[in-house]
Amino acid sequence: MQNSNELAETAAIVFKQLINLGIEPNRLFIGIIHDERGQIEAWATDEDGSRVSTEFMIYINANASVKKMYEGWVEKKSSVIIDMQGKELKEYLHYIGDVLHVPFKGGLSQKRRVQIIAYFSKGFIGMASPDPQPEETVKLLERFAAVFNLTFTRFNDLKIAEKHAEQAELDLIILQTEKKRAEEALTELRATQTQLIHSEKMASLGELTAGIAHEIQNPLNFVNNFSEVNTELIDELNQEIEKGNFDEAALIAKDIKENEEKIKHHGKRAEGIIKGMLQHSRSSSGVKESVNINILADEYLRLAYHGLRAKDKTFNAKMETDFDESIGKVNVVPQDFGRVILNLITNAFYAVMEKKNLNPDGYVPTVTLSTKKTGDRIEIRVKDNGNGIPKKVLDKIFQPFFTTKPTGQGTGLGLSLSYDIIKAHGGELKVETKEGEGAEFVISLPIV
Repeated sequence: MQNSNELAETAAIVFKQLINLGIEPNRLFIGIIHDERGQIEAWATDEDGSRVSTEFMIYINANASVKKMYEGWVEKKSSVIIDMQGKELKEYLHYIGDVLHVPFKGGLSQKRRVQIIAYFSKGFIGMASPDPQPEETVKLLERFAAVFNLTFTRFNDLKIAEKHAEQAELDLIILQTEKKRAEEALTELRATQTQLIHSEKMASLGELTAGIAHEIQNPLNFVNNFSEVNTELIDELNQEIEKGNFDEAALIAKDIKENEEKIKHHGKRAEGIIKGMLQHSRSSSGVKESVNINILADEYLRLAYHGLRAKDKTFNAKMETDFDESIGKVNVVPQDFGRVILNLITNAFYAVMEKKNLNPDGYVPTVTLSTKKTGDRIEIRVKDNGNGIPKKVLDKIFQPFFTTKPTGQGTGLGLSLSYDIIKAHGGELKVETKEGEGAEFVISLPIV
């Protein structure tokens, strides 16, 4: 059985088998009960056993005899016999013939109608005749119903499995689309790197390239791996359906759906990283936005660290954070403010590694990032335990093109630009330092 329309053909086949066994029905019908809708989907033969291709939708409470058929199914009986005469028969024939338009040739004039209803899990097989039938006929129809139940159950399982397979195919298309979007975004990211390297104002963001590549590689690996797994699972699903292993097929379909959710999650994660990168790499719009300073600062701490690790495998430093969760969101220009955080953290990592190279034994390079709310202002502090800033150059560090780094390792614009950005936000950028012990840069911003 491939579709519901074949129920009419099944009814005609059962009718013919009954005739071959010496039984003379004047109609054979199959009913599929839709309990939640209060309806019975019925397929029937004509009175001569020929196939009636029309589907009849019967309302359970529309007729007393129909309700008896339904009640036998609810009570889980093997069969019931409904012997209709007089008023009951007249009302039944009126409903079946005049309301549902079931075809009748001579049956409307009958004085008695005996219907044997044999049940299976989803409905019943019914046989109508003008006279009572022996017990053997009832048992025979019950056996027909039991055999039909196996076929109909398999038919329902097949429909469910096919639905799972169709959904799995759609899920695979979604996964492939997400994979393509992530790869296209990565291509755009690589194209943007050139712009970063050649823009002096954005030179500090060049430190981020390797960090972002590290951050994005993990979700892209998940996208690729789960896409390959689901391609294999689709093949397994189709094989199980062909074998008729519908329980196994359902489990495979569930695995595919779970993989799709994982792909979607990691695709969104990669997309978010790339969007953030592109947003901070393009020219600032100058428009302030309400952002979570803690999240923004922590993001740049991680990206700066992984960027330096990617460039120098020997680089390693301890990172500590202390975020004041009461700060909430603050109005800043995200691109500009991100550049400041990045610059300060990169400088701090540089300072501790310089000291590490001079003092390899017993020294633990440490960079601390903290935020704190003080009245109507917030403070962001970037602290390192490097060598500190010499007193003789302290008053020059915010001047354009001033740098203490070797030639080729710094533009001398990082702190100057950072100072101007913080000033444009109505804030202050200061430094506290002690030679030999480290430096701490303090950003103070008004809460607007």
